[in-house]
Amino acid sequence: MSNTTTIAWFDDLTASVFALGAAAREMRLAHQAAQVASWQIEPSRLRLVIGDVNIRGEYKISPCDIALGQVRGLSRAYQRMTADLYENLALTYAYGTAAALLAVIKGYRPRYVELQRDQTDHYLVPSGPLPDFRGDLGNWDGQRRLALLRSIVAARRLDHSGELSHGSLSGLADVAYAYGEQAETALHHLLLTSRTIQEPEAEQ
Repeated sequence: MSNTTTIAWFDDLTASVFALGAAAREMRLAHQAAQVASWQIEPSRLRLVIGDVNIRGEYKISPCDIALGQVRGLSRAYQRMTADLYENLALTYAYGTAAALLAVIKGYRPRYVELQRDQTDHYLVPSGPLPDFRGDLGNWDGQRRLALLRSIVAARRLDHSGELSHGSLSGLADVAYAYGEQAETALHHLLLTSRTIQEPEAEQ
């Protein structure tokens, strides 16, 4: 077949990986925005508003305190939601890109990152470790960092099974995202240097 077919699978795959990374970036921004918003309503930053209202002549409340409490509750819920979604997307970016990279190393030509989702619209992330690509990427100078990030992701996921603070969760998401970026760079390197790009007749 013509070079057009070969370029198509290459373009589809890299666009698929990029879109997955872009989704993780958007969710990271949403989580960061949620954190900034929560800082804006910290009690220590707000001027005390004195004033009550009487409810049917039975009891008094501070409408400002009530409103701020409600806003803080919504803010905490939004932070938890965005943290959860960012972590899920970052891990999916890492594992999805790694799976695409592994497929190309094995000689396949996947057009898209293959994923699964559950009923809550979360992506299903494999429970096992990320693939070990040492020795599979030729003389690419990013192999050491890829291997290091792989080991950190594994360690964070083990820690994740215990009782962790909110900050620890974002740490897992950030390192998984970093792995995804490094694996995406590795994929581009492999595709640009692989003989599969130069042998379109193999698709016949």
